[in-house]
Amino acid sequence: MPTFAAVTAADTDRVRAALGRSRLGGYLYPGTPGGTAVLFDPPKPRFGRISRSRLLDPAFDLAFELKAPVWVLEDDGRCAGATACFAGGGFRELSWAADWTPPADPAARAAHCAKTAEKAGLPDPAALAAVRNDPAPDGSRPSGEDVLRRLCAVVGAPDTAVGQSLFHRAGPRGRDFVRFEARRR
Repeated sequence: MPTFAAVTAADTDRVRAALGRSRLGGYLYPGTPGGTAVLFDPPKPRFGRISRSRLLDPAFDLAFELKAPVWVLEDDGRCAGATACFAGGGFRELSWAADWTPPADPAARAAHCAKTAEKAGLPDPAALAAVRNDPAPDGSRPSGEDVLRRLCAVVGAPDTAVGQSLFHRAGPRGRDFVRFEARRR
């Protein structure tokens, strides 16, 4: 299933308050203590398309309001990715292609993950670097959804939004999601 969602380790009450100032509506998953997931409504296309920055803007706004990182999860079946949006601006991206070959020297990826973990305030950079989709000896490999679920566990967020996207469905699967509306301009 396609995924386009945002997750954070921030608790639901803080996220709900921050979403009161959101320019896009969507659905909030209260999650577990200390973690929340959000499915934002798709932004309206401009000139026939939606730019990457417009896709990430709601997560940046949420990160700014929370003063905590927000992770945008994406999966289209060919590639899974996570973009960490930071409260002070900036972002770092991680991706896992379905058919990639592991590098002979994984040090560059480990260094990138360590920098991302440090900027996101994660206590164990090695845990983020361990979120991989290397092929098993039998040729099988974890799906993009499996990788994103492991990432959610590392960042302290619920994995309920994995496999959900308001780009592909009118609403979320599951009754625990709560609708929130965009602030009026």
